[in-house]
Amino acid sequence: MIDATPALFGLLVGFLVGLTGVGGGSLMTPFLVITMGVPAPTAVGTDLVYATVTKVVGSVQHYRQRSVNLQVAVFLGLGSLPASLLGVGTLEWIKASYDEESVRSIMITIIAATLVLVGSSLIYRTFFMRERPASASDKPTWDGKSPMSLKRRLFTVLFGTMGGYLVGLTSIGSGSIMAIILLLLYPLAPAVVVGTDIAHATVLSLVTGLAHASQGNVDWGLAGTLLLGSVPGVLVGSRLAPYLPGKPLRVILACMLIFVGARLLLT
Repeated sequence: MIDATPALFGLLVGFLVGLTGVGGGSLMTPFLVITMGVPAPTAVGTDLVYATVTKVVGSVQHYRQRSVNLQVAVFLGLGSLPASLLGVGTLEWIKASYDEESVRSIMITIIAATLVLVGSSLIYRTFFMRERPASASDKPTWDGKSPMSLKRRLFTVLFGTMGGYLVGLTSIGSGSIMAIILLLLYPLAPAVVVGTDIAHATVLSLVTGLAHASQGNVDWGLAGTLLLGSVPGVLVGSRLAPYLPGKPLRVILACMLIFVGARLLLT
């Protein structure tokens, strides 16, 4: 008998991603490890493959709408892609150095801390990053179209490195944490922030997912089952997004991530 639980959870996660734009890896990886009992390395790799497929459609759509800043995405990728491979290597080192139970314990702790970080980032993004009208003394130093300064390029690569390593190690953060970085560093329109974030996350998830697959960390059957639910979930969530309040949903999601992460850290 086929277990419908992964497909149903994929439906829920896909719906939330379509509705709010966040929550994919932050929900899926803990679900696979804690609820389904999937080994942590396999959960991370499977989630990245699953995330790649779900994000391809969104990135293509944003590119067609010209809401992707390729310059920002490229410099983020220069840092995040090599760092994500380092994250995969770190996970492989943990696998080789400890027994299965210890690996599970270590990864749950890392994932829990990441959940608290992601949830806190969402709270900060929701309540403390409101758009302010630029005054004469508060004009952006970059218009989003001209070439970036060397300093801004270096910061972009640096923050991409930090986020990429986290994604390679846990599969969490390719959307929410990178979006915070984009909002902090660049005077981009909200649609361009979302589009650039998704386009970069698609490539990052693809490269990191392939690296995990080469190490045997992907359950392809499970990934397919998750997609059976997530694809219609994303479509339904995207259709309903214009009619439902996104802010309360993001706050609820953030509080849930912080609660789950904190509880895992304290147990």
